[in-house]
Amino acid sequence: MPRIDDAHRTDRKTVILDAAERCFARSGFHGASMAQICAEAGMSPGNLYRYFPSKEALTEGLIERDLAEATASFSLLGQVDDIWTAFSELGRHYLVEQPREEVAVWIETMAEVSRNPQIAALRKKTDEVIHDCLFGVLKTAKDRGLAAPHADIEAIVQFMMTYADGLLLRRVRDPHFDASTQIETMFAMTRAMMGAAPEASNDNRN
Repeated sequence: MPRIDDAHRTDRKTVILDAAERCFARSGFHGASMAQICAEAGMSPGNLYRYFPSKEALTEGLIERDLAEATASFSLLGQVDDIWTAFSELGRHYLVEQPREEVAVWIETMAEVSRNPQIAALRKKTDEVIHDCLFGVLKTAKDRGLAAPHADIEAIVQFMMTYADGLLLRRVRDPHFDASTQIETMFAMTRAMMGAAPEASNDNRN
């Protein structure tokens, strides 16, 4: 059982990160000041800086939190029978159902890559983790015989990451953009590239 001090520290970090996420979504990385984040979190600057000394540190905290959740979710895919359905549902969760404000923060980090080396390093780490998660799922599908032996997993992972980045950017840029049809297209193309059947569930209907 965690000590009270550790639990309190975790709770305070969560409050701060949630506040920073809202500020970044409203004002952007540069527009949001540490003073605004302190006010949003209901915390004095001295107290907040004990946990996160800069906006870069806050961004790192947000990314680390998101990656921990994503890694845990992806690890469960290897334990399900219908891996394609579970995979597409997970993709829908992150690319379609995730609140647009949270997606906006994700896009903010992308925009910072060319001018902020610290954010660039964080984005590189993020891409590596996502790459490994996607690669692991597709390899599991291939090992189970749910894809063609010649399927080029690396090329397919690169396709999925590029498509997903574009989809998220469109969601932020156009509030009327329908991401649900695009996620279906992405997974249909992924299955085709893997040499999988068009619909995994059809195998069990006949």
